[in-house]
Amino acid sequence: MLSRLAESSFWLGRYLERAEGMSRLLVEFNQLLVQDNRTHVKRGCTLISHGLGLEGTPKTARELVELAYGEPLNPGTLLGSIHSARSNARLIRDILPSDFYQSVNHLNAITEEFSFTAPGRSLQTILDRLAVTNGIFEWLAPEDESAHFFTLGRSLERMDLMSRLLALKLENEWRDQGPATTLRSVGALTTYLRERTPLTSESVRRFLVQSDTFPRSIVECAKRARVEMDEIATMTQLRVDDIMRPIGMLESQIRYINDDPNEIERNINQVSEAVRQATEGIGLRFFRPVGSIVWSN
Repeated sequence: MLSRLAESSFWLGRYLERAEGMSRLLVEFNQLLVQDNRTHVKRGCTLISHGLGLEGTPKTARELVELAYGEPLNPGTLLGSIHSARSNARLIRDILPSDFYQSVNHLNAITEEFSFTAPGRSLQTILDRLAVTNGIFEWLAPEDESAHFFTLGRSLERMDLMSRLLALKLENEWRDQGPATTLRSVGALTTYLRERTPLTSESVRRFLVQSDTFPRSIVECAKRARVEMDEIATMTQLRVDDIMRPIGMLESQIRYINDDPNEIERNINQVSEAVRQATEGIGLRFFRPVGSIVWSN
């Protein structure tokens, strides 16, 4: 497979997952900040913007949404991630299902109608289109290297987003609503309640890190990333043990974690670095080289 195709497929998956993750987070945080009058709104906005890695100091819920929505050239924002996803889809449109490519274009088009006065409705429209887009891909995309790189990117991005969310420790700012808001931010509330576990901050954090029943938990995403990388290795006949070692070690640590809350926190803090190392290794092994090409005589 051409390196440019692998690279664009990988980042297409990551940017679509980033757009979905940020949309979910913004829906819940905007509602929380608007409804909870007991919270110091400016302090809450600062906590959330810092946790999402955004540069700025929003003072109101609207300013937070405007900052997180961002601009097309910043892939760390919602609008930037959607535009980046479309740019990568354009680069490989010849290998993508046509319905999927059209859905990505539609997703990009609806960003022009975003309303900051009623962000909840606009964010839900984006989430609905993302659900359709991901569904089309899973329905129509062939099980080739491109699909494995796409899913690999999604899995790594989910790990990173989950660790960022847990690092916020919403329960410290919102003692009553924090645990439930954390679960709703990743669509995990229903799955969690089925286990009939008390809704406490510690049990929620353990669930989102260690659960083998929720596909977005850190350990399940690590497992999925490892499986996808093994499939790519089988197809390309290349070694990937060194690339996935940080992810594999993190998965093993989580599976054998004890009841010490501090150990959970250590694992959460290791996620971003493990994802960074894996992403760097994948890029060096599979993606196109960056720099000038020197022609020899």
